[in-house]
Amino acid sequence: MSFSDEEKDLVAQSLQFYLQQASMQLPPQALQQIAQMAKGVMSKIDNFEAGPARKSGEPPAGISKEWFENVCQTCPSLTAAGCTDKITAKFPGKCDPILKYERNKTAH
Repeated sequence: MSFSDEEKDLVAQSLQFYLQQASMQLPPQALQQIAQMAKGVMSKIDNFEAGPARKSGEPPAGISKEWFENVCQTCPSLTAAGCTDKITAKFPGKCDPILKYERNKTAH
């Protein structure tokens, strides 16, 4: 899962609006703390794109061990950071290589 640019912009604009409103009601020190938290939120959103750290040799989230061993390990979309296939990111197990593997498995 990842955030679209529009979603990131919405969060950034919302935080900016909140900070503007808070600046009218809070002392500068409290506002500074909130601004730091807002920066942290945006940083987490940017880093969320990479997804949670996974141990080397383990399936990406939503991928069974069977699929990982029989399909993913030979797939060019698998990198050290995880699967880079956009379909798999949104719908784990629904990429073409896994679907073909499942069709071939049931055909035999």
